[in-house]
Amino acid sequence: MRQTKIIRTFALALLTLAGCSASSAESRDAERLPEATHTPGYKRNASTEVSVRHSTGVTLAGLGVELDPHFLSQNVTRPDGAKASDWDEIVVPRIRKMGIQRFRVMLLPHWWEPLNDNGDPNVAALDRFTFESAEMHSLYKVLDIAQEMQADVTLVLWGCPTWCDLLDPAHADVKRHFLCSSEGTNWVVEPADNEEFAESFSTVAKHLIERRGYTCIKELTPFNEPDGNIIPLERYVPLVKVLDRRLRADGIRDKVRLNLSDNTDTRRFFLEGCARDLAQEADLFNSHTYIFGYDTPNRTILDWERANVAAAARAGKDHFVGEFGSNQCVGATRQTDINRYDRGVLMTRLVVNFLNAGAVGTSYWSLIDQYYGRNEPYAAMQQLGMWRYMREAYRQDPDPGIYNSLRYDYETRPQYYAYSLLTRFVRKGSEVYPLDLGNDFAAGTAVCADDGRWTYVIANATDNTLSFDLKNALRGGSGACKVYAYEERRLPGGDEQIAPSLKLESLNGTFCVGVQPHSVLVLTQL
Repeated sequence: MRQTKIIRTFALALLTLAGCSASSAESRDAERLPEATHTPGYKRNASTEVSVRHSTGVTLAGLGVELDPHFLSQNVTRPDGAKASDWDEIVVPRIRKMGIQRFRVMLLPHWWEPLNDNGDPNVAALDRFTFESAEMHSLYKVLDIAQEMQADVTLVLWGCPTWCDLLDPAHADVKRHFLCSSEGTNWVVEPADNEEFAESFSTVAKHLIERRGYTCIKELTPFNEPDGNIIPLERYVPLVKVLDRRLRADGIRDKVRLNLSDNTDTRRFFLEGCARDLAQEADLFNSHTYIFGYDTPNRTILDWERANVAAAARAGKDHFVGEFGSNQCVGATRQTDINRYDRGVLMTRLVVNFLNAGAVGTSYWSLIDQYYGRNEPYAAMQQLGMWRYMREAYRQDPDPGIYNSLRYDYETRPQYYAYSLLTRFVRKGSEVYPLDLGNDFAAGTAVCADDGRWTYVIANATDNTLSFDLKNALRGGSGACKVYAYEERRLPGGDEQIAPSLKLESLNGTFCVGVQPHSVLVLTQL
């Protein structure tokens, strides 16, 4: 990693000495592209005029992924063949290529406080915390790459675990965590004592931000999907208030935002209750969704997120889509469409609709296939990643075709290329300008970055090539663009990213755009 940084710095120095900035190098690359005034498939006599008009009025917090910190502590300690070096050689380079700007990261309290530090929740006995545990070092690796990428991290304390399995033999007898409520039966439950919970969460946040220096940590979320079977609203609200007070007492409330609700799908009552009762404590609200699929029209997706945005706005806050995937769910660890090419089109269409409805960002579940416990069976492996795990692990799948279709370890899925187009070119700090394509299954948006450059994203989930006359009279929106296409026959393979296919010039201020069936087209200005 150090060598890579040195080489990159040296290369930039050479460009500077030659009087060539990185942006001018990018322009030279574009000069080698074929130039055109329309993209393939465009038909003027069948085109729809589309204009960039009004923004959603919010500034993007960014697009990201879930990356829970189990790779080195759980995957590498399993007998599947994963190696610690795979993190630096496979995972980290792909994160860099994707240009990820946000990470949502799981925390579990037994990693740093397997036993209660003392009987006083107002005083943290730091020598009793296990900040050097294997589980914490696995977390540090995730935060290291987030810090390098200047990405924003949301830490989510999942809950209080009713079953612990620590790598440290000194704590092998720790099973049900001391924070757990005696009534809870889920694998994570609410705490028996709000003050102890707040002490634990605030202490680890303070350790990570101040002692370890992770300025990438921007948000904290207490509980993943609390509205399900973790904690009811009437007990969630006072717990958040206790946490807010503790963060202030520890002097770090000004360094983190509270990203609250984290509710599921149609259970908007939890979001609405948080907006009503936690307006002073919340900085941001988020919700998760797995209810939209290939037959879901844009208007249904838009209406769902618009209602969330409206609920958050009543508290004067923004709304973020904290998790999303398709509706082809089989339990919590599988979605049957995960290997389909057109899932990449669906994921893009979902993101475009969320942004058009006023969301400030999205976080895809999840970046990689991985185990959350080194002793868990194959059925428990999370298989919703942008790429897979070790090929040999899939030999256990009931469908032999899964294993037989794999060619190598950590094989990428098609959606890796589609979502990467979004994380690479839709950046935090941007403004979103929804595009009305006049089609229930084609969605488009225009995004203006803080440097004034525009990106246009169109996802076509129909069976037909669609043509658009795209006009943008705002702030230099008609400047030449590089064109990137997510099309099944043109995926690059391996972990390389989609390259631009041509340089598109506007024709009298209009981009003449043809979008192939079941594809994504991204235009981004030079």
